[in-house]
Amino acid sequence: MSVKIYEEEYGNFGKCLVLCNDTVTARITVDVGPRIIYYALNGCDNVLNEDRERSTYRDSDELHRFFDTDENWYIYGGHRLWSSPESWPDSYTPDNSPVKYEISGNTVTLTPPPRDKVGEQHIMRVTLDDNSSGLEVYHSIENISDMPIKLSPWCMTVGEKAGTLIVPQSREETGLLSNRRLVIWEYTDVKDERYYLSNKYITLRQTDKPEKFKIGTNNTDGWCAYAAKEQIFRKKFAFDANAEYPDNGCNFEAFTDCHIIEIETLGALKEIAPGVKNEAVESWSLIPCDTGFDPESDESIDGFVEKYGLNR
Repeated sequence: MSVKIYEEEYGNFGKCLVLCNDTVTARITVDVGPRIIYYALNGCDNVLNEDRERSTYRDSDELHRFFDTDENWYIYGGHRLWSSPESWPDSYTPDNSPVKYEISGNTVTLTPPPRDKVGEQHIMRVTLDDNSSGLEVYHSIENISDMPIKLSPWCMTVGEKAGTLIVPQSREETGLLSNRRLVIWEYTDVKDERYYLSNKYITLRQTDKPEKFKIGTNNTDGWCAYAAKEQIFRKKFAFDANAEYPDNGCNFEAFTDCHIIEIETLGALKEIAPGVKNEAVESWSLIPCDTGFDPESDESIDGFVEKYGLNR
């Protein structure tokens, strides 16, 4: 087997699991989180953000009272699993404790402590392909309360700074009915220069601009790509035209400020009974990239997408 999995101390994140082959290396925190904190082609830089300074966090008396703890919630960076719709302080369960894990072949199953206050047990299962950069990330949320819960698995990746996100617009022919949703958060300036909207694409750049920006959409093509560190981080994910999605019908959302960019997919919004799970899967890959593109030109984006096969 060409995949190796082992433990190591990494940065100030404590113990991590390393998954690697001849092409790619991933690291997953197990002293906290879990977070997929590192993902890079071998010999290249990490495409995921590492918040080693703990600059993004939540600290409030209300949060501490609700969770009966003096701990803060930290983003840490990397990739995490939440549930949507977002609410305060429920969504911000501090996850600063060790994570149980099991290794089976190319797969690691990660089980953090249960989120008893909100009645959720999260599980993340990560599988590395033998010979490519392919990483399958399975997300599961089980209702461990004694009442039904309506939620969506919310799969959130914090990308490294100074990259550009490409999101395809729906091109489905729907006749008299709408085919696209554009959902805008109250703090979002639609004239923000980091953001580009056309009939074919949405692009979003991460810069030093401090203002928050967030949008959501129905990503019917089921892919997005983030170009940073001479690599393209591509996610593929499901879209179900018959499913209900959170935030007025979004299965994809993106957020940025001066610290981060978040690349977020959402599973179907379902009411789940006690003991039942709601699941979502992402397929990741990394592509070496030696060219750029104009994020405000469909022609340039088309060329970039075609050259690197991003829509295949």
